[in-house]
Amino acid sequence: MKRRSFLKNTIIASATGVAVSAGILSPSMALAAKHGDDPFKSKSVDEVLKMIGATAAEASDKIKIKAPEIAENGAVVPVTITSKIEGTTEIYSISSNNPTPLSAKYTFGEGAEASIKSRFKMGKSGDVVAIVKAGDKFYTAKAAVKVTKGGCGG
Repeated sequence: MKRRSFLKNTIIASATGVAVSAGILSPSMALAAKHGDDPFKSKSVDEVLKMIGATAAEASDKIKIKAPEIAENGAVVPVTITSKIEGTTEIYSISSNNPTPLSAKYTFGEGAEASIKSRFKMGKSGDVVAIVKAGDKFYTAKAAVKVTKGGCGG
């Protein structure tokens, strides 16, 4: 088994080296992101906004968040986010009071309908914040959700 592992790891390292030297893969893509560079590991909403470049996001009524006012079980909170902002390319979902607030990032191609539907864990009551990127600008909306039974270890 040790020989097989050695051969497999050698082939993977060689293929990665060839891809980097051929310009197919950049070194930053080949190496894992550092803790400080990954917004999913952020511990606060402000840190997430800073990492994704959305600190100056402006409120928009063209972003609709459908979430329950009271979630009976924080382990499965259904959330729908829809953006009617022209040229939406990304939607970020943030649960403000979670230990790691960034729940998800969605990327949309040109002409795609900017709408997501998912279920998130919420550790305790707080806001579900939607950040939408359209062009070079960020927009935001939020909805309050009261959790009666915790989902993140509660």
